[in-house]
Amino acid sequence: MNAPTHIVGGVAAAALTVYLDPIQVYEPLYLYSAAIVGSLLPDICHPRSMVGRKIPVVSKGVNKFFGHRTITHSLLFILFIYWGMGHLDFRGAYDLQMGLVAGVISHIVLDMITPQGVQFLYPIKSKIKTPLHVKTGSIIGETCVIFVLLVIVAYFNMA
Repeated sequence: MNAPTHIVGGVAAAALTVYLDPIQVYEPLYLYSAAIVGSLLPDICHPRSMVGRKIPVVSKGVNKFFGHRTITHSLLFILFIYWGMGHLDFRGAYDLQMGLVAGVISHIVLDMITPQGVQFLYPIKSKIKTPLHVKTGSIIGETCVIFVLLVIVAYFNMA
């Protein structure tokens, strides 16, 4: 998936998070902003990605050491983000934590619907992908995915 699709996916994941746990959300702006950042963060392993171009030294290092769609597209990465952000202690820290985690999960799920899949159980080398695929960069495919994600955003914001 491309960055715009991942961003809409992050917003959809944030809307779902608010719907599932509205009592805990103190700062929705933190949650949604963090979800957008989280939705792009796993592609730090790809030097030509939006986030990879912003931090090229980190991106090239992660790519060289781990490769693309490995550790940053895995359960380990989700747990690392959850654990690392759990150490913050201020009003809204929970929203940042949940937003980042929701965004990262949305990114990984969206990359699972591409033919390449992801190594979700990294360091186990097997790739996980869905039976139906959308080619990254496919105008029709990504437009359909964005449409479904926008329906999810609308539904959970009206519920």
